[in-house]
Amino acid sequence: MNKNLTLRMNLIKQDGREVEREKLAILRVLASCQTPVGSKIIARRLKNEYGIDLSERAVRYHLILLDERNMSCKISRRDGRSITQLGLEELGNAMVTDKVGFVIDKIERLAYMTDFDLDNLSGMVPVNISFFAKDQFKPALRAMAQAYKANLCVSDLVCIAHEGDKISDITVPEGQVAFATVCSIVINGTLLKAGIPMDSRFGGTLQFHQHKPWRFTDMIYYTGSSLDPSEIFIASRMTSVSEVARRGEGKVLCNFREIPAVSLPLAEKIIAKLKNAGINGVLVIGEAGKSICEMPVGLNKVGMIMMGGLNPVASAVESNIPAASHAMSGLVPYSSFTSYWEAAGLKKPV
Repeated sequence: MNKNLTLRMNLIKQDGREVEREKLAILRVLASCQTPVGSKIIARRLKNEYGIDLSERAVRYHLILLDERNMSCKISRRDGRSITQLGLEELGNAMVTDKVGFVIDKIERLAYMTDFDLDNLSGMVPVNISFFAKDQFKPALRAMAQAYKANLCVSDLVCIAHEGDKISDITVPEGQVAFATVCSIVINGTLLKAGIPMDSRFGGTLQFHQHKPWRFTDMIYYTGSSLDPSEIFIASRMTSVSEVARRGEGKVLCNFREIPAVSLPLAEKIIAKLKNAGINGVLVIGEAGKSICEMPVGLNKVGMIMMGGLNPVASAVESNIPAASHAMSGLVPYSSFTSYWEAAGLKKPV
């Protein structure tokens, strides 16, 4: 029997639930790409981001099935595919069991894949990627200045890519600029490599009062969401990062985590090393079993509040500069980063 036909029959005979999971994962990859992509990139991203190990050939036949259902379409002779409107609708109607826990799974996967070496300042760092129109990028950078000056970020290290360039396997579309910020998951990953488990609870908007963190006003638990909370809060205009930077009053994006209380001394040493590497995402560290910012903490656990990596982008959106943000978009080498201040052509505050 023809090898291609055999592979296709095997795909059809697979457990229906597994095929459905693979189909939805491929549709998610297509939906996240601004330009058509081929089976090679899809296979790599399926393995890195979803833990699904498919050969390029298997991906191609999944794509053929999706084409037949009008959920994807072939754009170029070189196997480039894009998602269709029907494919987007299918994602929106995806099975609840596939949606639940999607964000937490992505957090744990990226944390495991993070291999940032604190001693050698090398390795891969997780990032959020936002796309701006080319003519809006410089105004967007200026709009972010106050957020960076007030340290309402995980780090002032950024990575910029222009149209046609690639960043974390994503090709920047024509007329766009990609702006990557350090994701707070770098802290999860670095602690994990040191043997410290971290329970990622939720993302939310943290209210500041008189320049001090006060309380969470909105929250979305990672275990029950298929969308990243930061993307939702930015799109819904629920932040006031610029106001917090100027007046110390308003709401910023933050994440709530817990670690075992016994690991706190080691965690504090690692967090200090991260700060020396230019990563300052930890906003508040609590005490064993004690609530922080009005949030209860588990027994023998320590609460930790971390800044959201997309806060600077949120401040640009608050200035009515459109941005398409994708949290937890992948990994970028630490050596690829530059200072926001250098990228914006501004003098760094002392």
